[in-house]
Amino acid sequence: MSVLRLQGDSSFPPSLHTVIAHFDEQSAPRRRRVLVVDDERLIADTVVQILNIHGYDAFGAYSAAEALKLAENFMPDYLLSDVMMPGTNGIDLAVAVQEMLPAVLVLLFSGQAGTSQLIENRNLPFALEAQPIHPEKLIKTLEKLGRRR
Repeated sequence: MSVLRLQGDSSFPPSLHTVIAHFDEQSAPRRRRVLVVDDERLIADTVVQILNIHGYDAFGAYSAAEALKLAENFMPDYLLSDVMMPGTNGIDLAVAVQEMLPAVLVLLFSGQAGTSQLIENRNLPFALEAQPIHPEKLIKTLEKLGRRR
């Protein structure tokens, strides 16, 4: 067990700010960040919870516009998006996020037949899974994508 001792400071317990300042980002491995995008809030929120339980740092967005704003600050390692959404679809969102963050890995999911053809026609390097996706398969697919890095 590590004890935090600060020179010249006898206050106990130390403030949260002091503790955070003591531990830098290298003291623990950074969790992989996943931006989850689906216009159906229940689906997005459920996937975020599943990913957080499995050790990812997941955050949800409910539209492509919201996801683009979040991606700039959140800097995800993965983008997990539904394809069919109002406004900008998941494919166009993935292209935009990958232009902004070239290292982001993309996993799209769709319940629509023919979605894979849309991706293949544009020669895009995105993984695609059918929706709904079982949580175990989702985790395995993200791990597989991460190994490609």
